Amino acid sequence: MEKILLCLRVYRPHGQKFWKTMKLFTLLMCCITFSLSANCFAQQQKVSLNLQEVSIKTLFGEIQRQTKLHFIYNTEQAARLDKLTVKAENESVKNVLDRVFAGTGFTYSFRDDIIMVRFEGENPAQQENKQMEIKGVVKDKNGEPLPGVTVLIVGTTLGSATDGNGEFLLKVPVQDSVALRFSFVGMKTKDVTFKNGQKPLTIILEDESESLGEIVVTGYQQIEKRNLTSSVVTVKTSELKTIGASSIEQMLQGVVPGLSVVNTSAAPGAAPKIRIRGTATISGNADPLWVLDGVILENSVPVTAADLNSPDVMNMFNSVIGGINPNDIESITVLKDASATAIYGTRAANGVIVVTTKKGKAGDFNLSYQHTSTVSIRPHYDDFDLLNSKERVALTWENYEDGLSVWGGAYGDGGPGLEGLLNSYALGRMTRDEMNLLANKLEQVNTNWFKVLFRNAYTQTHNLSVSGGTEKMNYYVSLNYNGEEGVDKASDYKNYGGMVKINTGLFQGVNLGAILQVDRRDREMYHSSIDLFNYAVRTSRAVPLREENGDLYYYLGTVLGRSTKFNILNELANTSNESTQTDMKGIVNLSVNLYKGLKYEGLFSYASSHSTVRDHATEKSAYVADIRGYAYGEGADEDIEKSPLPYGGVYNETTYEQRSSLIRNNLTYKATLTNNLSIDVLLGQEFRNTNYKGLVSNTYGYFHDRGNTFYEPALGKSTGILKRNKVTRSLVDRSNISYYGVLSAMYDNRYVLNANIRFDGSNLFGSNPKYRYLPLWSVSGRWIISNESFLENCNEISNLALRASYGLRGNIVEDSSPSIIASALPPNPVTGLFEMEIQQAPNPDLKWETTASFNVGLEVGLFDNRLVLDIDYYLDKSKDLIAYKEVSSVSGFSGKYVNYADVRNEGIDIGLNGTIIKMKNWRWTVAFNMGYVKNKVTKSTSTAQTKYLVQSVYTPGEVYKGKPVNGMFSYRFASLDDQGMPQFYNKEGKVVGVSDDEIVNFPYDLANLKYEGTRDPMFSGGINTRIVYKNLSLSMLFAFGLKNVVRLPARAYVTSPSADENANSSIKDRWRPGRDNTGKTIPALSEGTGYIMTADGNFYATDWYNLSDQTVVPGDYLRFRNLMLEYQLPARWMEKVVVGGRKLGNVTLKFQAQNIFVIADKRLKGYDPETINYTTTSYGSLPLAPTFTFGLNVNF
Repeated sequence: MEKILLCLRVYRPHGQKFWKTMKLFTLLMCCITFSLSANCFAQQQKVSLNLQEVSIKTLFGEIQRQTKLHFIYNTEQAARLDKLTVKAENESVKNVLDRVFAGTGFTYSFRDDIIMVRFEGENPAQQENKQMEIKGVVKDKNGEPLPGVTVLIVGTTLGSATDGNGEFLLKVPVQDSVALRFSFVGMKTKDVTFKNGQKPLTIILEDESESLGEIVVTGYQQIEKRNLTSSVVTVKTSELKTIGASSIEQMLQGVVPGLSVVNTSAAPGAAPKIRIRGTATISGNADPLWVLDGVILENSVPVTAADLNSPDVMNMFNSVIGGINPNDIESITVLKDASATAIYGTRAANGVIVVTTKKGKAGDFNLSYQHTSTVSIRPHYDDFDLLNSKERVALTWENYEDGLSVWGGAYGDGGPGLEGLLNSYALGRMTRDEMNLLANKLEQVNTNWFKVLFRNAYTQTHNLSVSGGTEKMNYYVSLNYNGEEGVDKASDYKNYGGMVKINTGLFQGVNLGAILQVDRRDREMYHSSIDLFNYAVRTSRAVPLREENGDLYYYLGTVLGRSTKFNILNELANTSNESTQTDMKGIVNLSVNLYKGLKYEGLFSYASSHSTVRDHATEKSAYVADIRGYAYGEGADEDIEKSPLPYGGVYNETTYEQRSSLIRNNLTYKATLTNNLSIDVLLGQEFRNTNYKGLVSNTYGYFHDRGNTFYEPALGKSTGILKRNKVTRSLVDRSNISYYGVLSAMYDNRYVLNANIRFDGSNLFGSNPKYRYLPLWSVSGRWIISNESFLENCNEISNLALRASYGLRGNIVEDSSPSIIASALPPNPVTGLFEMEIQQAPNPDLKWETTASFNVGLEVGLFDNRLVLDIDYYLDKSKDLIAYKEVSSVSGFSGKYVNYADVRNEGIDIGLNGTIIKMKNWRWTVAFNMGYVKNKVTKSTSTAQTKYLVQSVYTPGEVYKGKPVNGMFSYRFASLDDQGMPQFYNKEGKVVGVSDDEIVNFPYDLANLKYEGTRDPMFSGGINTRIVYKNLSLSMLFAFGLKNVVRLPARAYVTSPSADENANSSIKDRWRPGRDNTGKTIPALSEGTGYIMTADGNFYATDWYNLSDQTVVPGDYLRFRNLMLEYQLPARWMEKVVVGGRKLGNVTLKFQAQNIFVIADKRLKGYDPETINYTTTSYGSLPLAPTFTFGLNVNF
């Protein structure tokens, strides 16, 4: 027994080696057996054939269909075979092929389920053993290797996959060429032919999202670009080389032809003015319709047309798209003509901008972080042509010498400047020497109000997103923060947001998508009684900020209209204006494949918005002191008894809640009717409702520092003299129901026809049945000339197409209503009866505004689309435009909304893009776009008023027939009279002045006015260029606006500048008594010499001067809008960084400079041609600040 055990112990190692050898041998035998069995099985598979005069390709296809066997063969060699007639009944594949190839010189062999067919030029056995290698690397468009890409031989299941470095290797039998197919989830599949002996391949795969360049998203449909008959421009946000923008509108300036973007304010988060192909309404909302992922976006508050033209209002609220994070946006599509916009019905007369958000990519997990830090440069006095302290004191001395009154408050009583010193001297409160000494000190004060009130502002943005998915589900989740300081010290803007987007296949043919987007916007700015830029420009630099002991200097000032002592820092500390807005949007969409080509698409959305605007002024502010009647702490008992606000301050709050919902049901059908004819049909219905609830409260006696409480008068105390608190509630409900249809057809890949129609019903339309459910429609076509046979061999032309459209678009003026509108009032204090105030007269015949639109466009692509040109000509005729107009008092109403004007817009859009250099390491692209629009009022049944036509900002509804809607007019300046007062030309060319009798009728006659031009640029566009060298890129954007006019800030004064008021340097060239005034055009400073009394009001001639052609200059500008430098760190560096087991992806560093310079009329003297007239004052507004941004992008 021991011997046996010993033998086992001695031979156990050898036994283990023997068993391993036997296992390996058995495994190899099984593999060989299985392989032989597979080959034998493949050869014995049965087929039944009855083919007459077919090609070898058809035969192989039929065998493959019945057996799942695949063929590899050379198509050129197979072409030697004649047409085949093959009949077989349940016969093996081997027998069939033996018969077919007998005597042809072809042979074949089986390898698993692959049949390799070869010409008999070589020994079949040798040929079968010969193999060739196919190798290469697969990358994305950024040059990053793609692991896991499937590489297949076309028509077979033979293939491989790329490794971690994106490399692949295939070994196949030797042949002349092999067709390869590269596919990867979330990427576009690519076919490549590999020829024997070719060098290793480098394959670049594009994201599926890149197909958005070929698929145009219109909100209701996704249309192949080759089928597009409309005037549409799609821009991907990845191509907008701008970082750190708080909203998407700022990124669109100078990018899209026909899209005018005017930055009306430098305030943080302010909404720019956007117009598509001019203005198609005179009193309604002229902004384009914004659509987010198929859902129309609504304003958070029911703003009126007047609000939309008021800079003060639009500085407080973003546009409807303002809360959407630019980093979440995939693409932006601008719809411009009727063919593209008529499907949106009565909201689309001003064009449509469709925003598509990002989504996850199947098979790809991506963690991305973006950060930007921006510094905005404050304004300086060097930017403006204003007097310094010494010049301002000299101006007062000149006025004193010219005999003008400088009477006002004494210096010790708060009278500022040299005027205050002169009054103190006149009252005997100081000697001449003391006055001169203090006057010399004033010359040296030079208070830098721009430094006191403004700063170099810092802005930061953070964006974190996670995306990914599988073949059946994808997701995208993001969080963002934007903190933006205004260049003025009172302004601050913060935006917090997040989005979740999920798409999933529930089961075959049924897909469900959901989007949840939430954001909150907090804004702080100065009180409505303050304008910091206006204060800095208008306040004399001889007014100090502080006393010599460091205390705040209070003075009697007129710049902000205060009648009590004032200090700007005290006012900022005791007043505020803040707003908050919280938005939530939810979208659920469902698609179901019902039958071949027939699909149901449903969409439900719900949006909620809550906005609050709060402002307050404490009892320490000069604003409240003016209401109270005396300065803080100075009122006697008698003053307190008579004061309307003896205690506390003022608190105002406006709150709006908005709820909107949308239900949409679509049926789509896509089919190929014949080999050359395909159709696309859409039928749909939707119901949309928007509801607003508003509450406005104006309360007095507010104690901000005492727990935000309010003053309550004692019981029994008379309160008749006190300011009354007021609360106003508003309820607005807007409902729309719509039915629509679209039919598209393409024939032979050359001719496309499209037609769509929509019926809209709304509670905003007239009650007259003939004005309800009027259809809006369009017809359009496209001729793809490049697909014609006569251009078949013209390789230089990549694309040549002609398209045209005609249709009818609509617009609703949401301020208007066909019904009588009344406001409920509290009981009458005398009768005790309830009362109502009629606010709007009824008009059952009120029609919507309609625009007939014609468009013809030419698309040209040359040299593999390295040079692309798009040109569109359009003609839009709008009629039945609505405005609020006065009516006969016999009707019992003062006015009502009526259809009264027609407008015409005609223009050209041009887009030119070229790739100048396209090499391995170098790429240089240039893009130019321009839009030209000529706007004209062709009909007006009401006469405009001169006082509105001469203003720098458009007044809704005030238009002049034959001129643009936004046309600016002026009084025609002639000369200065012998008193230095302005004189003007009347309609007959006669000079009229202050002393002429006919001057009393001068301001009311429209014929006395001179047309200056349009306030909006007739030409707008941009030039964009980008140079790329390896991982480094440089991009530049220039934006321009041409052929418009702006009005300069006021240059003439009713009397003379107030003691605290500064002046433009042009005042040094004014008319002065007793001097040589030859050629002078600046009116004299006076005691009110130019006062004119008329039947309808009193005026000053100097006011007319400020509204004359002397103060109008061209608004043309060329702005260096953006410069960006990007550097992507090398991939080999990033691969060394591993976080959580995952390699770092690409890291990009960015530097950006914006608003670097602007070329404009020199007479603007530092004012910005875009922002100068967007203010409610006559002293201009804050220019756009130059900004410098550092950006960091990190991807895992």
